[in-house]
Amino acid sequence: MNTQIDDTKHAIRSFWLLGLLNNAPWVLMLACATNISSGGVALVFLANQLPGLLVKLTAPCWFHKVSYRRRMKMASLAMGLACLLVGLGGLLNDEMPAGGNSDGENENGQLDEDDDTNASNSTRSQRGLLLELLGVSFTSFQCSLGEASLLALGGKFDSSLLPTHSSSSASSSLESYAAVDDEGLFLHEEYPENGNTHTNNNEQSSPSSSSAGILMKSEKQSRKCITAFASGTGLAGIVGYAYKSLLSELFGWGLSYIVWSAIVFAVAYYRIYCVGLHELDMRFEAARNRLEDERGTSSAEAEEFNDATEQRSSLEMVKPQDEEEEEEEENDGSPTLLSRYSSEATTTATKSVHQMTACDRFRTVFSLWPYMVPLFFVYMTEYMMQAGVWPAIGFPVTSASARGQFYHYANWTYQVGVFVSRSSGNLFTVSLIMLWVMPMLQLVNLCLFLVISVHHFWYDYSLLIMCFFVGLLGGGVYVQGYNRINSDMPKELREFALSSASLADSVGILVADISSLFIQSCIYQRNGIDGAVVSCPM
Repeated sequence: MNTQIDDTKHAIRSFWLLGLLNNAPWVLMLACATNISSGGVALVFLANQLPGLLVKLTAPCWFHKVSYRRRMKMASLAMGLACLLVGLGGLLNDEMPAGGNSDGENENGQLDEDDDTNASNSTRSQRGLLLELLGVSFTSFQCSLGEASLLALGGKFDSSLLPTHSSSSASSSLESYAAVDDEGLFLHEEYPENGNTHTNNNEQSSPSSSSAGILMKSEKQSRKCITAFASGTGLAGIVGYAYKSLLSELFGWGLSYIVWSAIVFAVAYYRIYCVGLHELDMRFEAARNRLEDERGTSSAEAEEFNDATEQRSSLEMVKPQDEEEEEEEENDGSPTLLSRYSSEATTTATKSVHQMTACDRFRTVFSLWPYMVPLFFVYMTEYMMQAGVWPAIGFPVTSASARGQFYHYANWTYQVGVFVSRSSGNLFTVSLIMLWVMPMLQLVNLCLFLVISVHHFWYDYSLLIMCFFVGLLGGGVYVQGYNRINSDMPKELREFALSSASLADSVGILVADISSLFIQSCIYQRNGIDGAVVSCPM
């Protein structure tokens, strides 16, 4: 039992650390956006989003062909390469002023040589920016690949591995794993889409009934690993900004040394996965294989049992037609529809991702819309506030430093709210209706901040309370949405569904980043402020 508890704690701790390390470099790049390109921050935001969006768009086509270990190795290498490239690009830009003064041998300062120097500096600056944006793109790739993979792995641990530790009939983790199947915890079938629960109530159950069942949602369903990962990603927002502020303001480090020091994140990231999760995952997979081998004979006996049962049933008397008509009148045809729904859901659940065609996979992704739509809207609205509205608020609004100060405090407060709500997944579970209500409240927050930014009827630092509330809603939809997917989806599709649903937040952020350019421009125009990158279309 102590071994089981230690394994559970080890897995939860590993998911929390991996969530922190997965998102910290991504946040760090956003925190360094003005250092990378002061006149084109939007370029940094887009470079930090587009490659990740491509990963999540194509994930249904190749994730099932690449192991978790290879994906995590790819993410770790991308993280290290990103820090290296951004640091090299920053080094080129840092050396540019020195390059301009290196021509001191020419006492007359000939114009041609000055032009050559300026052209050389411009080329160096362009190359530096290109390397920096390329590095940021690798960060986007790493963050999305790691997030989609770890969400799926967290769902696997929560639905298949950690529940085994609650079995009281086993004395070891391997025995406990077998006991879960034997006790029939995988027999419970629930299809929350129509609010009905179906269980296998056959009086004559075959020996293979437990292994053929589908775990949809049980009392022993765990939310610990997904919540731990979500909590770590929430803290990453605070750590990313704090890391940059600490090294730049306290130690005086420049961009290059800040991001180069973050290469240690990549080493720790892969090491924690291998030691914390890969070994535990392989141990339980070995137990699963041994369990299936032991049940090989039982499965053959079960098939003979089922064949014999069907033959006996076919020889029994046929139900009279009038009895069938009476049942149809009493039930108004609903059992037929219910049975058809149950059969379709069971067929989809028992069909593994490896057996699914491309159309099947994308059809499954589209079927996740009840969860993906709230994720999309909550991310779109909150990033519109972050990137479009909050940069245009300041006390007074005409002061650039005041606007920058409010933006800094607003983002810090928002990140605290995200961390608190993403850490609450084990405390309660929201209904699907409530999952849709929270993005609507976030839309109300967006409208409120838009009106405030123009009319200034509530215009002081007490607005940070609302920024904290924005973070609570955003983090809440994230952790509750993925926990519901892991609870509601068939067991065989959970890992696939969790990794695919993460596409929604990436699309929401991309839409918000583009829209925010025009939102900020319009607020600037209403407040008589110059400096907008684009023109307000209104």
